[in-house]
Amino acid sequence: MTAVLAEQIGRADRAQCRLHRDAEIQAWHELLASIEGTEWKRRTVCDEWDVADIAGHLIGQAEDVITPWSFPRRFRKGKRVYPGIPRFDAHMMVQADEHRGTPPAELRALFDTRWGKATRKISRNPELFRRITMQADGFPRMSLGYVHDVLLARDLWMHRDDICQALGRSFDAGPYAEEIVGQVMYDVVDGPYWDDRPTVVLELTGQGGGTYRLGRDEPVGRAAVDAVGYMRTLSGRDDAPVVSGDAAAVDAVSSCRMPF
Repeated sequence: MTAVLAEQIGRADRAQCRLHRDAEIQAWHELLASIEGTEWKRRTVCDEWDVADIAGHLIGQAEDVITPWSFPRRFRKGKRVYPGIPRFDAHMMVQADEHRGTPPAELRALFDTRWGKATRKISRNPELFRRITMQADGFPRMSLGYVHDVLLARDLWMHRDDICQALGRSFDAGPYAEEIVGQVMYDVVDGPYWDDRPTVVLELTGQGGGTYRLGRDEPVGRAAVDAVGYMRTLSGRDDAPVVSGDAAAVDAVSSCRMPF
C-alpha cells in the first residue's frame, strides 16, 4: 500500500469536521442509553474517573462551548482546587466534579441537549471568533476553530473507546475513523512531536487504518500497529503498544506521545 505523506494530509474542512462531531454525538447517545446500574461506576483508564465522570467531563466540554465564560471560570477554579495539576487537566477535572452524582437519566438528557446546542453553535461561530487563539498545557498555541472542529470530535471518539474498554465492550470506531486518525497523523508531524525522530513508514491496521510516511527523508524502516491502539498510545493511555517491524521504526513509533 502506498504511504501517504502525513504532512500533506491537510486540515479537514469545517463541514467535514461537523460530520465527525455529529457522528460521535449520535454514537454517544446510543452508548449512554445502553449503560446500566453499576456500569456507571466502572473505573476507566483516565485517572480518578469512572464511566459517569467521563460523561460529566464531556457535558462540561459542551457547556464551555455554549457559554464561553464557563471555561475561564472553571480554569480559575481548577487552579485553586487542584494546584499541583497542569491547569488544563485541572479544568477538565472541575468539569467532571460539577456533574458528579447526577442521576444516569439526567446525564443522558444533559449530554443530548448540551451537545445538540454546542454543535449548532460551533457551526454558526463567525470566522473572526474562530481565529482567537489559546495556549494549553503541552499543546502549541491553537485557534478556537481547531479546538472546536478537530479536538472535540477526537476527545469524544477517544473517550468512547475508554468507556468501551471499561465495560469490556467492543469499540465501533465509526464511519469517519480513518479521517479522525488521519488528522492525528497530520498533527503528529505538523506539531513538534516528531521533530527529532527519523522518517518511518507507519502502517495502521484495523479500524481507522491507513499507511503514512512520517517525515520527508528516506525511511529508516516500517512499523505496523493497530490504529485505535496507537491512538491510545499517542495520548498516553497505553505505554506498551504491540508494534511490529524494523527496530528503528518500532522505537520511534512506540515512544511518540502528544496531547489529545
